[in-house]
Amino acid sequence: MKALFLSAAIALASMSCFAQASDHATVHVGLLLTNVIDIDPPVQAMGAIFDDAHDYWHGEDLRDIHGHLDADFHVSSNRNFNVTIKSASATFAYLGTGTGNNVMPCSVLKYHLQSNLTGGTNGTPFFWNALTVAPAPLINNGIAGGNKQFSVRFRAEPGWSYTGGLYGLDVILTATQL
Repeated sequence: MKALFLSAAIALASMSCFAQASDHATVHVGLLLTNVIDIDPPVQAMGAIFDDAHDYWHGEDLRDIHGHLDADFHVSSNRNFNVTIKSASATFAYLGTGTGNNVMPCSVLKYHLQSNLTGGTNGTPFFWNALTVAPAPLINNGIAGGNKQFSVRFRAEPGWSYTGGLYGLDVILTATQL
């Protein structure tokens, strides 16, 4: 019996001599993520030419330099977001020779949320909405992610009240994280 015990002890001892030795180390990795949101417009300018009675009676949809009616925007955000729209000023800037009837309010420009692939909801109350200097909801609760797309269409309806010339206005779209 002693021989059996001794044989088993020698066998266990020899197995531990040939066992692989191991060790481990731990590395802590930290990431500091800041909240980031980015909104990109496709073009920097859109416009319309009013050169006949039909244009004045019915208004004109604005086009970019490529002839596209819709201004496509892309939002990338690591949090859900809202998008608002507003005019940079209460009136259009005027460039021309006319001395009267050249103060055009920003409300002559209308906007419409043409498409919305942000996962959020349309925040506009009407199909065509008059632009104001106060931020108006365009998209509510867009879903976080990269390259969330939406498009806006603009329409000018100045009527017959303004003298000829070039009228310009900046439109501000703001994406804000929730």
